[in-house]
Amino acid sequence: MKIKYNTEIISGLVFVIVAAILWLLIPSQIQTLEKSAINAQTIPRIAIGGLFLCSAGLLIQGLLSHDKKEIVITRETFHSEGFRREMRSVIFALMLIAYCFLVTLLGFIISTILLVISILLFYGARKWYYYAIPLVMVGVVYYVFGVLLRISLP
Repeated sequence: MKIKYNTEIISGLVFVIVAAILWLLIPSQIQTLEKSAINAQTIPRIAIGGLFLCSAGLLIQGLLSHDKKEIVITRETFHSEGFRREMRSVIFALMLIAYCFLVTLLGFIISTILLVISILLFYGARKWYYYAIPLVMVGVVYYVFGVLLRISLP
């Protein structure tokens, strides 16, 4: 099976939709009683507005471009090194999504330690200090934010 696609159109469209959804979610996620022009919603609106503009530019660039990539999908495609590499990226993204859910259930320290260990195991880290450094950093982040600055972590 042959598929022709334009990566600029696909990525531009996906991120225009993501930016629009995030823009609509800002008032419910960042509630403020301030009526001034600059409030707690200002920086997220600037960042998401920038994401929207860049994504719209990418979408327009893709629509004006005639370059299309062609991929041929066969049974051998699923056994290729490129497919394995892409699947590793997908699994990594799923690990991060699972972390987002676990952090609310288990808290910052336990879920972050689980994430660090699972990522290192997934990528085959063998040396002990590859595990020690991020685990110490989790403790440092907790100490700085939770103890010194008294900012509650999830």
